[in-house]
Amino acid sequence: MIGTHTQGKEILFTFKTVIVGPPSVGKTCLFNRFCFNSFNFDTSLTIGVNFHSIDLKIRNIDETDNSKELHNVLSIFDLGGQERFKALLPKFLGGANGVLLVFDLTNSSSFDQLDFWYDQLLEHADCLKIPKYLVGSKSDLLETVPEKDHVPEVSIDRFVKEKQFNGFFRTSALQNYNVLNVFKELNNLMLKHQNTGYFVV
Repeated sequence: MIGTHTQGKEILFTFKTVIVGPPSVGKTCLFNRFCFNSFNFDTSLTIGVNFHSIDLKIRNIDETDNSKELHNVLSIFDLGGQERFKALLPKFLGGANGVLLVFDLTNSSSFDQLDFWYDQLLEHADCLKIPKYLVGSKSDLLETVPEKDHVPEVSIDRFVKEKQFNGFFRTSALQNYNVLNVFKELNNLMLKHQNTGYFVV
C-alpha cells in the first residue's frame, strides 16, 4: 500500500496481480485486452514475464465529495506457462495480492492442468488468504469447437468450491467479453480484503 501524488492523481494503494495457468490458454490476450484494449491474432507463446501497471479510479464507500481523483495501481504480471518458466514461479508469485487462474473453455486438457498451478499458488502465493478468480477463456470459440472438447460446467463448479475460489468468469479477449469485469471485481476484492473502505468506480 502506498499514498502518493502522481500527475494530479492521488494514488492510495498498489496491488500485485498475477495471471497464471497452462500455456496457450489466452493469458496474454486477457492481459493485452485489459491493459491496452488490443487483441493480437498472433498466438506466439509468452517468453518469460509480461508486466504492466494500470491505475483504476476508486471511491470511499462513505465519501460524498466526488471531486477528488483517487486511484489504486494494479501491477499485473503475466507469466509464460511453459515448463522452462516454472523455475520463475516462486519469485513471480511471491507477494501477490490477487490471482487470476486461467484455462481454455474449449480445451479440457488445459483444465486438467489446473491442479499443478493451484498447488504452486498454495506454496508460493499464500492463495488461501488472498482473493482469487478462476477464468475460462475463449468463450467465443464454444460454438465452433465440438462439445466433447468443452470443459463441463460441473467440473468448473466443483473446482471453484473445492479450491475456495471467490468465483468464476467466462471471458473472451477477442470479443472483449467480461475482461474488464474480471479485473474490476478482483480489484474490489483486494480493496475489501485489506479493509480499505474503497471500491472501483
